[in-house]
Amino acid sequence: MDFSKLTTIFRFIIIGIIYIIIFLSLKIMYKDIKNGGKRNPTKKKTFGLEILDKGENHELKNGAVIPIKGEITIGRKTTNNLILDDQYVSGNHARIFLKNTDYIIEDLGSTNGTIINDKRLEGKAILKVGDEIQIGSALFKVIG
Repeated sequence: MDFSKLTTIFRFIIIGIIYIIIFLSLKIMYKDIKNGGKRNPTKKKTFGLEILDKGENHELKNGAVIPIKGEITIGRKTTNNLILDDQYVSGNHARIFLKNTDYIIEDLGSTNGTIINDKRLEGKAILKVGDEIQIGSALFKVIG
């Protein structure tokens, strides 16, 4: 068997692989330059709650933002995502969750209720940017 022909074939294969790698690298670099380094130009806006008035909750800070991704539970129990240390907040007071493209707020049978735009929430409601939510003595504004 003639190994010189086999060696020549392997050389061409290796050179071909190197050229493919260089071509793919240049293609990726061109896309990065074209997009200005942006990987996902259609990024979704952040949805969350801005604290307008922390009320009796010493752990919260006025003006802070609580991001919501998927679902958040609110109440006095430590098992909640947002723990409110307020005498007017139930153990499991409310939850905010994503359903299709809408964020829904649901009162979980709290004693003092959940107030949205100065109206008591009965069951569930769709949240819109600018809505004000009062839970206990705390006041939040929906941002997005």
